[in-house]
Amino acid sequence: MKKKIVLSLAVALPIFIMAFAERSSSGAPASHTGAPGEKTCATSGCHDDNQPNSGSAKLTIDIASGTTKYVTGETYPIKIHISDPHVNRFGFQIVALADDSKENAGKFIITDPERTQFMKNEFDLLDRKYVTYTFNGTDAVSAGEGEWIINWTAPATATGKITFYVGAVSANDDETDKGDIVYTASTTLSNQ
Repeated sequence: MKKKIVLSLAVALPIFIMAFAERSSSGAPASHTGAPGEKTCATSGCHDDNQPNSGSAKLTIDIASGTTKYVTGETYPIKIHISDPHVNRFGFQIVALADDSKENAGKFIITDPERTQFMKNEFDLLDRKYVTYTFNGTDAVSAGEGEWIINWTAPATATGKITFYVGAVSANDDETDKGDIVYTASTTLSNQ
């Protein structure tokens, strides 16, 4: 009887674990936006079997419905959106850098902790702070659409132009990093 129970557990446990196994991704590693001094996920050894921006997806960064200037101390909504028909798994990372110093500019605010989180590099470019996806944030918001919304507060004093760099992944959801395509985009705000 004991042998049957042990054998049954030995067979059932792996099946149970596989049935409830989760996707492994819980955020992009820091410094993968393609910003100055950074790599992308396509050039760092993970989603690296396709050239960046080689697919048909469209990646956009929308700051306050198309604003091109910032006012010191003001807060703006930012929407990162990627569309790729027939894909239902996406990821992203964003950083905001002052054009002159290439240092962090302003402050990100998480508005949807279910889909977005902060990420800080522990090894290189230590002054840079990022926002990336969470485990649940990889799910498409609708068929072929990935989207994340955060807020950003401009610096208290004008720092000249500020560029937002985004790296994103359109994933084939095969539980590996192969066959996925990395996209990059940037947009710049000037101070008024």
